[in-house]
Amino acid sequence: MLLWNPAAADSQGTTQNQNDDGRFRHEFKLVSQDLAYAGVMGILRAEALLGELHPRRRVQSLYLDTPLGRALEENLAGISHREKVRFRWYGEDTCHVAGRLECKVRHNLYGWKHLAMVEEPIQVEGCDRFAFVRQLERGAASDWMDRLRGLEPVQWISYDREYLGSLDGRLRVTVDRNLTASDQRLRAKLCPRFKTPTGRLLIVEVKCSAENYRAAQRLVNRLPMQVGKCSKFVTASSPAEGPMPALLWT
Repeated sequence: MLLWNPAAADSQGTTQNQNDDGRFRHEFKLVSQDLAYAGVMGILRAEALLGELHPRRRVQSLYLDTPLGRALEENLAGISHREKVRFRWYGEDTCHVAGRLECKVRHNLYGWKHLAMVEEPIQVEGCDRFAFVRQLERGAASDWMDRLRGLEPVQWISYDREYLGSLDGRLRVTVDRNLTASDQRLRAKLCPRFKTPTGRLLIVEVKCSAENYRAAQRLVNRLPMQVGKCSKFVTASSPAEGPMPALLWT
């Protein structure tokens, strides 16, 4: 397996591609059926020579929205500037977890994130929905109070993620599968059971800085997958609006 050396990449001035601290980035989303996984990974590893950035792990997120679903409606309407707030952590734990708040911003073709570590472990499963938000408010920096005001948990989403990157540090790729979602909008206490049907999806995201757009486009053109909108948040909240991928190739 080809491994990527983040220290070496940083020394070459490629930290723009980390893009988790408010810097702009381009993001291509591709979706197919999970049966295409082996073929897609073969292209990414053997042909595109992408290496592993981080071991595979389970990603869990609790998305927050207003009671009337402002973030969902803005996404469905294609509003040029929109934001999504979520609490994210890693691993299988669902009770007291250490994580961070993320505000994912989309403006026309660009996207970026604002991040804030939550200082204390957060109780998730079994927590009262409003008490959960109060925990976030206590644990986050003061400048997050405005972002959290009026929000409540709406979707609990988890999936397995693999992290790949080019040797020169210009491109990052994530490969997501085994997606599960549980609707929290009518729940008094948070619970990951009673899953929303989402299908067996394979979701690939190719991320790059603006100057590396063409390199990312060349990689995307090699993959036998559909390029387009594929929001896990929308898929969980309104499955009829989610992707219906054809199996292009295995």
